[in-house]
Amino acid sequence: MDNLTHGLLGLALGALRRPDAPAGSPLSPTDKAVLLGSVLAAELPDLDTLLPAANSVDHALRAHRGLSHALAFAPVVALAASGLALLFFRRARFLPVYLSSLLALAVAHLLPDLWTGWGTRLLLPFSDRRLTLDWTMVVDPLVTLPLLTSALWAWRRRIQWRRALLVGLACSAAYVGLRGVLQATLTSRVREAWPSAERVQVFPAWFSLTTWRYVAVLPSEYVAGSVSPGEPPREERRLPRPSVDALPDAVRAVPTVHEALAWARFPVISSVPGAQGRTVVRIGDLRYHLRGEPTLAFVLELAPDLSVADARLERGGSARELMERWRGPRGGNPGGEVPSP
Repeated sequence: MDNLTHGLLGLALGALRRPDAPAGSPLSPTDKAVLLGSVLAAELPDLDTLLPAANSVDHALRAHRGLSHALAFAPVVALAASGLALLFFRRARFLPVYLSSLLALAVAHLLPDLWTGWGTRLLLPFSDRRLTLDWTMVVDPLVTLPLLTSALWAWRRRIQWRRALLVGLACSAAYVGLRGVLQATLTSRVREAWPSAERVQVFPAWFSLTTWRYVAVLPSEYVAGSVSPGEPPREERRLPRPSVDALPDAVRAVPTVHEALAWARFPVISSVPGAQGRTVVRIGDLRYHLRGEPTLAFVLELAPDLSVADARLERGGSARELMERWRGPRGGNPGGEVPSP
């Protein structure tokens, strides 16, 4: 999720602990440290965006959402957040601050990253598998808006600050839960439409509450389309599945190529000669499709010695071009999300 949502979620989770001070009284140092520590814990993991990387692809897939996003390192990150909060409120008690920070880290950062389509590597360093629930886009205003409204309410009506934050938290949680139920329902509907599919997955769509994208994996091809409650799944395009020899073994073994292939759940792969003897490898993922046309893709230019001469992330066009394609001649929105890694 985006950092505004992470921070607001952390603040709301900090309000779960009943304050030491009675309602209407000034907050104790521990109360203040709990709120600050919860916000910091919800934000600290994304400091890994400042880590250096060889290229933008390695940064998106390895540097970001690395060890700071792993369950095994959660106690360490929560300890850092608690320590920072206690620097500001030295009379605060450590244990309540630490426990609240740990909860905020897990529920306000790791879990929201998990429920997005981009996913996160929670099991590092034991496994680098990218896990995802595919419930929301990376940025979803309907997750953020209740939290932001409640934070503004808490600031304006400070005597009701805790109630305001908890109401916002409940509204956002209900919305995310509804998204999970809707995804499960639509996945079952797509499975019924494609009973011979080896695998079916449903993904959130760009700027849409009810329309979702889907991919059905058939023996020799992908079927990409859209599905909405009350309507049958709509097929939009079929693409051939890449063969095992779509890329030579030596190319697949290039670490950056390997990372991109591991990221793509429904890979769309091409390899063409480039300038100066280079090989241009394009690795897209059909889960990011707009009316059946893949959008998000990693483009790697490999030198003759297979070193990475250039690597970049392409989003399928400019924001204006994507918006025009999303509107389309038919109306509706079966489109695709363009995430922010």
